[in-house]
Amino acid sequence: MAQISDQAAIIAIYNQAVATKGSTADLTPVTVAQRQAWFASFTPQHFPLWVIESDGACAGFVGLEPYSDRAGYRNTAEIAVYLDGQHQGQHLGTLAIDWVAEQAPQLGVTTVISRIFGHNQASRHLFEKAGYEHWGHLPAIADMQGFAADLEVYGHHF
Repeated sequence: MAQISDQAAIIAIYNQAVATKGSTADLTPVTVAQRQAWFASFTPQHFPLWVIESDGACAGFVGLEPYSDRAGYRNTAEIAVYLDGQHQGQHLGTLAIDWVAEQAPQLGVTTVISRIFGHNQASRHLFEKAGYEHWGHLPAIADMQGFAADLEVYGHHF
């Protein structure tokens, strides 16, 4: 589980993704203070946030967040996986997604979705390789200041 002491590293990794416009629709970097409510929203019992470690350092994070606040979706989670640029291509994303697959049933999570930009081929391939199915396509839905990004929805039932 991620700890308060991990917040700065998690936000630094997230801000790398903001800069690349490859995996988040945030367009400006965020601060630890701005993300306090987000960090506090994770619960170890149902929607946890984990640190991905490599050689004892924070190499990334993976979290399960509620898909919706409506009761019918209480067992559906959205997965977020972010890796430090220096740790990409080392199969850590695969290990993280496999970890979530092992944990989901114990957490009462029956469905996991992932929203991935259409141009993020690496993430799309990662989730497809893990058995996620393509469930939806939203064309040109995100204004990324310079281009319109498609959003692809992938899902998996556990």
